[in-house]
Amino acid sequence: MPNSQGGKKTEHSLVPDETNDSNQDWVVPIASRREGRERVISLLYEMEVKSCSASTLLQELTLKPDPFVVERLLGITENQVLLNAEIGKLSGDWEPSRMPLLDYAILQLGMFELIFRPEVPTGVVLSEAVELAQKFSTDSSGKFINGLLSAAAKQLRETE
Repeated sequence: MPNSQGGKKTEHSLVPDETNDSNQDWVVPIASRREGRERVISLLYEMEVKSCSASTLLQELTLKPDPFVVERLLGITENQVLLNAEIGKLSGDWEPSRMPLLDYAILQLGMFELIFRPEVPTGVVLSEAVELAQKFSTDSSGKFINGLLSAAAKQLRETE
């Protein structure tokens, strides 16, 4: 069935994880990378609220997230010190501990993609982060996140 943009409607169905022979491991596929990024920030938020590690959180989930989500979540947590340092350098007086949790999760994801995923165009990183902030955080979050990630992109990436 076509959607409003003329594409095919994607059904969300559960599929077994093909990398594991166990029928117990089911993966929730994502319909779009934006949906995957939303899931990443929700898991980062959940980790912070529960004060647990990514591996603990992933083990607690009944359904495994899509590999796109897992790769980014683990990449962010494994590189937390570097990401925190980069965010801290650019945020000036705003220490990460003073930022809203969702804003910080979005910044971590954006910074991770800028540093470790050069195949994702800078414009995509920035627009996705701003969209997530506008959808899930405060009115001023989009501008703050855009400013910080734009400054990071100028330092971390060559002009595209």
